[in-house]
Amino acid sequence: MKLKLVINGSESPEDYKLLKSTISTVAALRKTAVLRFSSERLVVVSTPNSSTSNSSILHGDNGQLWCTIPRDVFAAYEVVSARDLNTIAMECSCDALQNIFKKYDRSINQGNDSNLTIKLQSMPEWNVSVTSNADGKAPLKVNPVCALGVTFEEAINTNSDANAVARMGGPAHGNTTKVISHSFKVPTKLLFRAQDAKIQEPMINYTQLMMYRLPTPQGEWGAGFQSFIRRIERYSNVHNIKLSGMKFWQLQDSRASDHELKIIVDELDWSLEICWNGPLDAMIQPQAENEVAVAPDESRADRDGGNVEVDVEASRDQSLFIEESESLDTENTAATEQMHNAHSGAASMQADSRSKHEVVIRSRDWKVCSKLYEAFEEVVLAISHDESCVFHCTLPRGSVEDEDGERPREHGQVIYYMARVKRV
Repeated sequence: MKLKLVINGSESPEDYKLLKSTISTVAALRKTAVLRFSSERLVVVSTPNSSTSNSSILHGDNGQLWCTIPRDVFAAYEVVSARDLNTIAMECSCDALQNIFKKYDRSINQGNDSNLTIKLQSMPEWNVSVTSNADGKAPLKVNPVCALGVTFEEAINTNSDANAVARMGGPAHGNTTKVISHSFKVPTKLLFRAQDAKIQEPMINYTQLMMYRLPTPQGEWGAGFQSFIRRIERYSNVHNIKLSGMKFWQLQDSRASDHELKIIVDELDWSLEICWNGPLDAMIQPQAENEVAVAPDESRADRDGGNVEVDVEASRDQSLFIEESESLDTENTAATEQMHNAHSGAASMQADSRSKHEVVIRSRDWKVCSKLYEAFEEVVLAISHDESCVFHCTLPRGSVEDEDGERPREHGQVIYYMARVKRV
């Protein structure tokens, strides 16, 4: 087993920004995370009790962060393992890595351009042999503890006393350069094959999904949307919020957009609605559009066995891992509820002209989303009605030329999966 990574923050600032932003975001969420190295990329996973629980199913209070860093982010990337897909999986403290990156940042800001090297090192003195459990019946299988050795060099200019140097017979130069080698060891716990296999990316229900391509953080509407996301942070006693996305199929003259995104608080003695009034690039699933707006085309879906083609490119290269599953029909449910309303006639007409996707999540999960929004360039918000929410961030990394011509480099991405905490 061998692992060696090299990155240079001064020569490739965008690549280093992706690595640093990923580690800092994970460190802000939980103390430890799983690093899964393969031949093609590094995947950083932050889940509750990552190495012991099956994380392929989202549960309430279990936000999961999945980050992908392509191998070409690093100037050198060497992974050697006997496992399938050449995989090395380990659990380590992201706080320790973040502190090392801060020291490396200071070195770069002072004009240094040295490489940051990360190696997996065996640490026999850190491993204690355990032959039996407390009852003395069977040997315990303990995860081996290794270290991520992180090193970089820093050149420092020092001012020396010219007279003292001359008395010692040296050259009378006022400035000298001293090279300091920084070395750190971050304890890591290697995961067994069975433990690594349990850590699987969550599956999202695609039958009632609304996706919004949010305003670019660096664009015209970025500052306004950032204020919209962070508005809820003013209220420290709010625990849960409801995200509400609505599509109006019949655009009224009084509405500037046929989409609406709101943050709703309805758990205290008062209620609050925070609405986004700027532009929204919505990507609603074609099946929902056919059901609501183009009812005569239902026979075509029946002939196709109920399968409707989805624009995969619009969902950022299948970044959402989707599994078809049964769910409630929100349109029928909404219509049923409206029948009990005193104004059933007008309300039912309004329900027919709109499609609503809502989910209740923790407010602290939404705070994680606000931090992610600041760090990345392209962000997509997906709401699976009454089930989960996904905040998907990507960082374009330009293009590269090879023998086949120019092609875009693989995007770095961070996906935050949030389960509902209660039904809508």
